[in-house]
Amino acid sequence: MNPDRLFDLAAEFAHAIGNAERLHARAAVAAGDDHAAHEKAASRWEAAAARRREHLRAALREALRGTVKAVPDERLPVATWQRGRVEVRATTLDGTRTVRVRYTPAQAAAAAVALIACAAITDDPDGNTLASILPAFPPTPPGDEPATDEAKPA
Repeated sequence: MNPDRLFDLAAEFAHAIGNAERLHARAAVAAGDDHAAHEKAASRWEAAAARRREHLRAALREALRGTVKAVPDERLPVATWQRGRVEVRATTLDGTRTVRVRYTPAQAAAAAVALIACAAITDDPDGNTLASILPAFPPTPPGDEPATDEAKPA
């Protein structure tokens, strides 16, 4: 869709909303027949705004359809968006658009497990890709050895 057409649709929607709000304000201070006339006109503009909103939404869906290809946000790829939500952040390849995916904690944990499994499966046969970014399992600190009961059978 042509960006100029999207702008025109947005302007038409804003114009209709503005007219409806102005007429409601006039109706609030008017009395009698003027009040009824302003409310009626405001209702017509609200209906027009609803139609224009739907045209704008349809045009935006059309303009933005398809898969968005993005790379992880280098500054903050994962964040807590709000209480009870985890947000994965990315940007389009050209850096002009941000992409956000919001998960519940359960969804985030499931996605993390799936990502780890996929990373392990796609690693090279020697494990060099993941080994270079993941530290080895930390050793047990000295003096923190687990107790052994050699007298008891296993």
